[in-house]
Amino acid sequence: MSWREVRGALGKWAKRGDTAAVATLIEVRRSAPRSPGARFAVSSTGELAGSVSSGCVEGDLHEHLSALLTGAPSALLSYGITDEMAAGVGLSCGGEIDVLIEPHPAWDPVWDALDAAIDRNTPAVLVTGLADPIRGKRLLITATGAGHAEGVALVIGSLGPGPIDELARHTALEIIGRTGTHRLNLDEDDPDTQVFAETFAPPPRLAIVGATPIAEALCAFAARVGFDVTIVDPREAFARPERFPDAAQLIVEWPDTAFERLGLDRFASVVVLTHDAKLDEPALEAALGAGCGYVGLLGGRRTQLKRREALVAAGFDGEDLDRIKGPIGLDIGARSPSQIAVSVIAELIAEDRAP
Repeated sequence: MSWREVRGALGKWAKRGDTAAVATLIEVRRSAPRSPGARFAVSSTGELAGSVSSGCVEGDLHEHLSALLTGAPSALLSYGITDEMAAGVGLSCGGEIDVLIEPHPAWDPVWDALDAAIDRNTPAVLVTGLADPIRGKRLLITATGAGHAEGVALVIGSLGPGPIDELARHTALEIIGRTGTHRLNLDEDDPDTQVFAETFAPPPRLAIVGATPIAEALCAFAARVGFDVTIVDPREAFARPERFPDAAQLIVEWPDTAFERLGLDRFASVVVLTHDAKLDEPALEAALGAGCGYVGLLGGRRTQLKRREALVAAGFDGEDLDRIKGPIGLDIGARSPSQIAVSVIAELIAEDRAP
């Protein structure tokens, strides 16, 4: 979540009275190093935070942001191989990006509300106007239930008078989970309602069943790439906190009981590593029953077949079984626990990025 990369620096600068300007990546065409929502910030004392292109255009952006701090207006900038800009400015990867540059109004209550939503793991959508007269105006919608009006918990800020805020609210609830540019009316030729709607979702959840050596490595890797990791294993001798310092939770219970308490859903991933039918089967049943988006099972073809036979006997059908990734992980020839963990985290990332 790119806001995390700059919010600490912006808060520090504001506390000591420095002003700041921020560049926000709002659109990517073809290939680019970062995704929409990435930010690059500059303070009035010359400090920097974040990145929108991993170095390709930050030099030019630094000049624009510094100019903003001395009174230049907010603007939308485009970079890419087709730009008629100064030599050397562009994306070597062949992509094109659009970037919104604007002063950062630290006093705006939207930022405190956004930080609070992130800290509480509450889904939120930040809607920012991109064209005059709403450029730089913001509306924050936090929700407890994606796609349902009754899930709205808080609306802060405004894009302007008239129905635009209500249009923004409905759009935000429809696109929770997706970040990008949108228009808020049916007139495609009207630029006045173009907005950037940015989703801030809780960290993806990963439940690892089995406190094994593979689980130790996988827990560490997954935490570092942004997963909220829970270790589940009823065996106290294995499920020890010192073995899993990166886990958000360690639950010493049987998987079916633990999953019911966790409230797993389609946004959660489950990795079953015990290689023991007494644990594998209830874990798979609970994960499939909860509709988890990713369900992975360790074991060779014989183990995979036996677990699937047990699931059929328990009432699951072929469509359910097809949701199980097994043998787990991308086929990279992994052998050691750490290598297998790398293959699993790679598969999780690939699954998340699949269209």
